[in-house]
Amino acid sequence: MNVKRDASVATFLRSVPVFHDLKGASLDILFDFLEEQTWAPGDQIFNEGELGRTMYVIRDGEVEVARKSTRGNQVPIVRLGPGETFGEMTLVELQPRSATCIVKKKTTTYALTNLDLWNLYKADNYAYIIILQNICRMLSRRLRKADGRIVEFLDMLQEAGVSRPKPAKGKAKKKK
Repeated sequence: MNVKRDASVATFLRSVPVFHDLKGASLDILFDFLEEQTWAPGDQIFNEGELGRTMYVIRDGEVEVARKSTRGNQVPIVRLGPGETFGEMTLVELQPRSATCIVKKKTTTYALTNLDLWNLYKADNYAYIIILQNICRMLSRRLRKADGRIVEFLDMLQEAGVSRPKPAKGKAKKKK
C-alpha cells in the first residue's frame, strides 16, 4: 500500500535523516515511491545473506538488527525505533544482507526499493542526490561509531592481556 499523502506523514518524513532537506515537489514525489508495510512481533523482515533490494524507514514500532558470529550465535547489534532506517546498504551496493532484522514490537515501515530509487532519479534528480548523500552520511556515522566500538573492545582485550588477532594472510597485496 502506498503511503497516504498527509501533513503528519510529510512532517515525519522530513524528520528522518535520510530524507532531510527534501521539500516541496521533491518531498511530494517521494510519496509515489514509498510503500507502507505493517509487521507483527517476531516477523523477520529480512535475513543475513539474502539478496536485498529494499531500505526501510520505521514509522512506529521497534526492530532488532542481529548478526551471526563465526561460532553461529545470533548476536543483537542494535534496536531501532521510529525515524530510523535499516537495509539502506542494499541501495548503495548489490551485496547480500549483512544482518537479520527482526520485529520486536508491532511495526509500521515505509519501504523504498532500488528500482524506486532509479525511478526517483529519472523523476527528480535533486531528491535522488539528497537521498543518496544522506545515506552516505548515515553510513559514515555508523562506520565511525563501529570504529569507536572496535577500539574500545581492542583496548579491553589489551588490558586483559589477550593478544590481538593477526591479519588474515593473502588478503593484502604487497607493494613492489
